[in-house]
Formats: sequence, C-alpha cells, structure tokens
Amino acid sequence: MITRLIKKFLNRETVSYLFFGVLTTLVGFGTYWLFSEAGFAVAAANTLSSAIAILFAFFTNKAFVFDSKVWKLKTVSRELLSFVAGRLLTYFMETGLLMLLVDYFGLPNLYCKAGTMVLVTVGNYIISKFAVFRKIDENKKTGAI
Repeated sequence: MITRLIKKFLNRETVSYLFFGVLTTLVGFGTYWLFSEAGFAVAAANTLSSAIAILFAFFTNKAFVFDSKVWKLKTVSRELLSFVAGRLLTYFMETGLLMLLVDYFGLPNLYCKAGTMVLVTVGNYIISKFAVFRKIDENKKTGAI
C-alpha cells in the first residue's frame, strides 16, 4: 500500500514540478540579487524578481510539467491569468497563515515559513493541475461523440 502511494505521488509530473520549482526559486533569488545590485529599491527588486519567477514558473509548468500542448493566444492568456490568480491566492493565504502563527500564536518565524512553503507548494500544484493546465477532452470541447 505504501509503495503504491509512493508511486502515485512520485511520478514524472510531481518530480518535474519540484525540479522546476527549485529552478524558479533560483530565478527569483538570482533576479532579486541582480536588481538589488543594480540599485533598485527593495520593493521594486522584489516585485520585478517575483514577476520574472512567476513567468518562468508558468512557462516551465506549461511546457514541461503539465505538458500543455496548446499555444494559441486565447488559451495561453487564460492559463496565464489563472496561473497568476492562483499564485496570488496562495500568497495571500500564506501571508495570513504566517501572521496568525507568528504574530498571534508567537511560533518561531522560520519554522512557520518552512511549513507554509510546503502548503503553498502543494496548493500551487493542485491549482495548476486542476484549474490552470487541466486536460480538456477535445470531444467534450467540440461536442463530438
């Protein structure tokens, strides 16, 4: 039973999601460092690096993780909007949870951040898989039987 669960959750999709998640983190940190070194204010550097990291995550998730094959402008626009909305949702959920755990309950900041990062990663995966890059049956879409 445990082996079956491991095989179910450790597949090409989840492993590639984690791999590209690490790369996205590196892109975010790297671009933040570059913007900081270039003299950008902290808020500007963070905003720009976050935007670049989200775009990197979107395109790698689309192409390599969820194997979304449709590159029509309408489809990509819908997916990108959904992707960004999902990331904003998990960002605000994480921020609220951190404020509750750290500010209200007085729990250790970094442990809480580590825990919420796990929840955000799982949440982002679920949103991406089932809302953003969901597989649409072409027969249902066209009305064919």
